[in-house]
Amino acid sequence: MQVVRHPKLAEDIRDAATHYGEISGRVLAAFWSELDSALASIERNPRSHHFDSCGLRRANLQKFPYHLLYEVEGELTYMVVLRHDRRHPGHGMERRG
Repeated sequence: MQVVRHPKLAEDIRDAATHYGEISGRVLAAFWSELDSALASIERNPRSHHFDSCGLRRANLQKFPYHLLYEVEGELTYMVVLRHDRRHPGHGMERRG
């Protein structure tokens, strides 16, 4: 399975990490750990996550109010956006492949 990440996904991650880094190093480390777990889960079994109302698959972070949206086409997983659960519900939808 090939995983491709939209170039702006790094900005989404950086913005969230900056926010949590301003709170504390421990909170930032917990965010990174949780994000890594979600990414690994998607890479291991991309079809195991449910569909969001926008039509993309959604992998929720457990302790942080963020989720990853992505799509699966054959052997390709296309990571679209890291989005906050309650802010800017349309954020990243123009990135769909």
